[in-house]
Amino acid sequence: MEKQRGIKVHPIVFVFMIGLCLFLVFKFIYKKDILSLMKENYNLEIEDSYNGKIEMRYYDKFNHNASMIEFVDNKSRGIHPYFWGKMQVGDSISKVKGDSIIQVFRNGEKIILEIAPFYEKAIKKQQKNK
Repeated sequence: MEKQRGIKVHPIVFVFMIGLCLFLVFKFIYKKDILSLMKENYNLEIEDSYNGKIEMRYYDKFNHNASMIEFVDNKSRGIHPYFWGKMQVGDSISKVKGDSIIQVFRNGEKIILEIAPFYEKAIKKQQKNK
């Protein structure tokens, strides 16, 4: 009878190796996808345009609780939560295609929300965490 030769791996070591593999996949693939998604969202924000008076702010339960605004003309749109949190019902907002600012008009005052610095900071933070 011949003895089988092979490497016997203790179950704890096996679980550790699987965990390490999953960590590496997360670190190098998933994190890279998040960075790509952030860059893509930034470009979409820059190329977007909209304007109108906000009639309602809400979370869309059927769209992953997306932060939404509805204009007086009944058009709705998603707004990044960071910027959405700085807007109020009754504000008039304007975003011009190709520009990196959202103008918010409230009680005769103009508030500038800058898109580029927000995304640049978030992208740098994500790159640092790689």
